[in-house]
Amino acid sequence: MGSAAAARGDDGFVKELDRNFKGRESGPSGSAAVTPLVVIAGVPGAGETEALRVLRGRSPRVRSADPEGVRRQLRQWMPWLPYALVRPILHTIAHLRVLAFMLNRGGGPLVIHDPGTRRWSRRLIVSLAGILGYRPMIVFIDTDRDSALRGQAQRKRLVRRRAFDRHWRRWSELRERILRGDSLGDGEPWGRVVLSHRDAVVGEVLGLLDTAAV
Repeated sequence: MGSAAAARGDDGFVKELDRNFKGRESGPSGSAAVTPLVVIAGVPGAGETEALRVLRGRSPRVRSADPEGVRRQLRQWMPWLPYALVRPILHTIAHLRVLAFMLNRGGGPLVIHDPGTRRWSRRLIVSLAGILGYRPMIVFIDTDRDSALRGQAQRKRLVRRRAFDRHWRRWSELRERILRGDSLGDGEPWGRVVLSHRDAVVGEVLGLLDTAAV
């Protein structure tokens, strides 16, 4: 893994963790620029969907892959189906949409909504990003447990307690790794790892996109 350096802001949040980017410096077609790809991650209720909504309003050029739209469509098409059965369908379609977005590299900067707590999903995204010529970066929305649960209540979609406990346990371990300046894990060559918070995440993402596009 590359070297790492973390800078703690006055608000107590680690602003950025730099890593040596191991991906290609050009896409498969030999184009000169590296297309930025940013994952907005956080436990359910942290504010990822809202951040993407604001981001789309402030930067229409940015493509976004958000499972929220897929979830709404599935509920409209199959309102009678229990969410326990909808969930695996949703996850499958959401990851296929991410793949479709990534394959269309000429479409411009890409922002993906993913909880970031599942290692296989992070590794899949960062590995494909390297193969396809993206510069992969990830921004985690830092929040406390009660705020995340309030966020779920506000959006009227509560995650099952057992499932949320798994998300929270994994996130707590990831947060500690970030605070120590460690890699997120083997096989995860992220170009940037940022620990942000709900009010700052959109600015962080826009800053990363602008920097990566230079």
